[in-house]
Amino acid sequence: MLISALSSCEPEHTKDYLTFAGKLENTQDSLLIINGSGLRKRIKIQKNGSFNDTIRVSKSGLYSLFNQRNQRAIVYLNNGYHLKLTGDARNFFKSFRYDGDNEGADSNNLLVDRFNFGQTAGSARGFMVLEKQAFLDRVDYFKNGMDSIASLYDNANEKMLKDSDDQNNKFFTTMVDNYDRMHETIKRQIAAEEKLQKGKPAPDFSNYENFKGGTKSLKDFRGKYVYIDVWATWCRPCIAQIPYLKQLEEEYKDKNIVFLSISTDDDRRSNGSWEKAHDKWTKMVKDKNLSGVQLWAGKDDARFSQEYMISGIPRFILIDPQGNIVESNAQRPTNPSIRQIFDALPGI
Repeated sequence: MLISALSSCEPEHTKDYLTFAGKLENTQDSLLIINGSGLRKRIKIQKNGSFNDTIRVSKSGLYSLFNQRNQRAIVYLNNGYHLKLTGDARNFFKSFRYDGDNEGADSNNLLVDRFNFGQTAGSARGFMVLEKQAFLDRVDYFKNGMDSIASLYDNANEKMLKDSDDQNNKFFTTMVDNYDRMHETIKRQIAAEEKLQKGKPAPDFSNYENFKGGTKSLKDFRGKYVYIDVWATWCRPCIAQIPYLKQLEEEYKDKNIVFLSISTDDDRRSNGSWEKAHDKWTKMVKDKNLSGVQLWAGKDDARFSQEYMISGIPRFILIDPQGNIVESNAQRPTNPSIRQIFDALPGI
């Protein structure tokens, strides 16, 4: 519930500083912190949520306003303002309201309203996946909405409004300019994500070189759960997982689960040589005495990474005995919850 913190009368003061006062309901913080343009101001919050302070800014503009839980708002500050803020700390920034119809109040209420309206847009990807005309209509809807909000605040600072308009227009122009390039890409990404949902057949791989000899394919592990570690010899975070992975393997060695590591070492990090990439893989498997099933994706790495949407490693994947996805981005061995996940698997 928003409540008024101050009376409506504004005391006169010289225009070389501003006053910032108000009240936040349901706050557990004792400080507000304002940062920006060389300013770092700490404002004490009383036990009842009220605060009152003076601030001198070197230049007018947008500043960041944080609470002690690092929730962020933005505030437009200019010397000479009397800002009177009310809000609910449980809905930081979104619930903010500034009292009055002066420049300071109008400028900041405009910012809050535009932020809240912008939040209803969802992600840029949600725009880009639309077909062209629906996409353009949605862009126009939000552009017109931003303009309508501005029309409610006649006293808003003109420079601040222009900067806000410029930022919004740049964002929308960039989206329109990139639509044709991004639309099909995003549709493919969404289709790939749908294929990786729990219960979907895991993308196949076949004839990957096995360190112990011969080749292996995903179908060779039917009847068992498969915990896949996607890694590379050059990846330090991957190597950091190895001791924990070995421990998991030892703990579940008598269970119905296979620990499978797939190296994605390729020619790009081996001076263009697939042979050198292969040698790096075999050397590390030997040197670190890696256990489990050790496979090398070789030249199939690009397809494998694309189908599993792997943009970074290490990546862990859990597959059920029927060859279906349990989790396409499973917890790492370092996360204690992985044991709870394994123990809850039917028939493990």
